[in-house]
Amino acid sequence: MNFNILHEKRKAFMARNKSFDHILIEGKNCVLISAPHGVSQVRLGKPKFCEIGSIATALALQEKTDSWFLAKTKNNNDDANFDEVSSYKNTIQKIIKEQNIKYLIDIHGLASKRECDINLGTHLGQNIKADEKAFNKLFEVLVKNGFKTTIDQPFMAGAQTISGSMANKHPELWTIQIEINCAITNRKENFDR
Repeated sequence: MNFNILHEKRKAFMARNKSFDHILIEGKNCVLISAPHGVSQVRLGKPKFCEIGSIATALALQEKTDSWFLAKTKNNNDDANFDEVSSYKNTIQKIIKEQNIKYLIDIHGLASKRECDINLGTHLGQNIKADEKAFNKLFEVLVKNGFKTTIDQPFMAGAQTISGSMANKHPELWTIQIEINCAITNRKENFDR
């Protein structure tokens, strides 16, 4: 995998699916990878840019793990991560119930001006109660590999987000919002990181 292949796959995926609100790829395990901001959004009436690195990263992760995958592929003047009710969240609910999902990884892009490389949103630990050891291992691996990693700063994945709302509805579910700095995912010179 290299930078060009990663982003060409993202472009092809988005072109194939641009007429659908969101797309589901079936997986073979109990993990669901979500990428709700691969397209631009509208939050409280204000347009927001798409997070191209988030969907490229999520697609690569799905390919390597054969996990379930859900991505927003069309801007319908909504924000699938912020809006209290959305067809995207409804699809997540259905997948969790029907496929016995145990882990939900919601991938986002962090603005390049941010101080950290990766932000792990846990809602002050509420979203990771189902498997705190998995969280500790994830944090340890990121730090060991040189990523400046924060927890709940600047984003905590509160109750209204995909991670927070699904953790509230499914206490047995482990959820996390992973924000990856766009300076890493969107810049070829930083891709090796």
